[in-house]
Amino acid sequence: MTQAQAADSTAAEERPPNTLLTHIALPVRNLNAQLAFYAKHTSMRVVSTREDPETGLRTAWIANERDITPNGARFVIVLIEGSLPRDVVGDEMKEEYTFLTSISHLGISMDSRADIDRIAAIAKAEGTLVLGPMYRNPVVGYICLVRDPDGNNIEFSVEQDLG
Repeated sequence: MTQAQAADSTAAEERPPNTLLTHIALPVRNLNAQLAFYAKHTSMRVVSTREDPETGLRTAWIANERDITPNGARFVIVLIEGSLPRDVVGDEMKEEYTFLTSISHLGISMDSRADIDRIAAIAKAEGTLVLGPMYRNPVVGYICLVRDPDGNNIEFSVEQDLG
């Protein structure tokens, strides 16, 4: 091996591996209520459902329509209903819900301010509107923040600078 090849090999070993964010998993109390929430406010579709026969956990994977490919989806939200399997996770892991609070949230981009206004009006009538609708600035854009059925914050936005 030449000195140049050895240097390239060492440099490659020092670099982090290629990564791709594929999903976020949220524990939910009521899977059907969560699916109804996303169906009401988004065009996300269920791409997979499963009930694990060993643990009894029910899951649904939802994705943006434009992220769905013939081979699956590029990014999904995994909604998980059921008690943690103690034989798998042990006693240290606690069952917790509503962890997307304070400034934590999922961000969902919409096509127009009218979409944000419609979602905010529905959420206000249901008592789940946290913030907005409002224009903050060119980075944040026009937003509203809504609580999902488990109390997690979901931000709906338009005109947001993602770069």
